[in-house]
Amino acid sequence: MDKIGNLQDMIVKKPYQKRKDNIQYRKFFLKERDMEKETPEFSYMVDINRISANGTVLNLSADKSQCEALAKRFGLISVLELQAHIALSRINKKRVRVNGSFDAKVVQECGITLKPFEQRVQDKFAVVFSSEEETSVRKNEIDLDMDDEDDIEFFQGDKIDVGELVSEYFSLALDPFPHAPEAVFQSEIDDKNEKNAFSVLEKLKFK
Repeated sequence: MDKIGNLQDMIVKKPYQKRKDNIQYRKFFLKERDMEKETPEFSYMVDINRISANGTVLNLSADKSQCEALAKRFGLISVLELQAHIALSRINKKRVRVNGSFDAKVVQECGITLKPFEQRVQDKFAVVFSSEEETSVRKNEIDLDMDDEDDIEFFQGDKIDVGELVSEYFSLALDPFPHAPEAVFQSEIDDKNEKNAFSVLEKLKFK
């Protein structure tokens, strides 16, 4: 496959398609990069002791300054809006499940035309937070309340920053090779021109 073909594959395929790859990406890249940051750009702390027996539902929306900070953090031209729906429920005294979804509108630079374009970013996630030691948390040891798609995270104290959780999954949902829907590779344009040229020759041939 030529270089153009490889680049086209990179544009339509994310480097972290599987959930386990997402986890590794967040732990080893996002976490390390943000270690020096004292306060996350889009922070919303939840006290797990205040989660009701029937669960707690939150609807979050990033304000203008938070959108600007997130855009800077993730290398975007701008974040026009970011809204999230979060549902928290207690599994037991030491574990909390967080189910979330978000809807965002961002402006990115097209990797083909180098022009800015708007794009919607939507995704959902499921995370189980545990206060137990990592060595005691294994898929085959966790209660049946765990789903295969659940990620496992650990928290200290009694609070979980669901805003930062949304930010991390938002970053994972961003297209790493953004391109506007109408953008076309030069090679595709050349192919069309070549076909048109052959078409003209065929017409001349039979005159």
